[in-house]
Amino acid sequence: MTVITTSGTLTTLLFALTAGLTAAAKFKLPEVAKLPLLLALVAFVVAAIFGLATNMPLQCKEATPLGLARLVDAKYWTAPPQIGQLRVAAAQVTIIAAFRSANNLKVVFLIVAISIELLAIVFLARAIASILYNT
Repeated sequence: MTVITTSGTLTTLLFALTAGLTAAAKFKLPEVAKLPLLLALVAFVVAAIFGLATNMPLQCKEATPLGLARLVDAKYWTAPPQIGQLRVAAAQVTIIAAFRSANNLKVVFLIVAISIELLAIVFLARAIASILYNT
């Protein structure tokens, strides 16, 4: 959520800066500032999209009602306890692995979002420097 908030705030500031500067009577946006401003805007939007992707619910493997219903079958209650313990442990390992895999995907989305946001800040800084110093 921080990535989305930061990207949104900085994009708003980007538009405010652009609108404020271009509203001045004799202001002309330097050509060298246009590309960095555009790149900053695109990067902030992409960062926000990846930030939103970290909140996307992902499907994970878990015990199904049908699978659990089979466990009330009498044949499972007459088997040695080790068989049941082994099946429970195997199910737990599968569930943990699925959740970690989904979490790792969200970590990648977040790292990409933060990286792109940092890049957007660099573009924005370059654009502002171009406007202020007309370089």
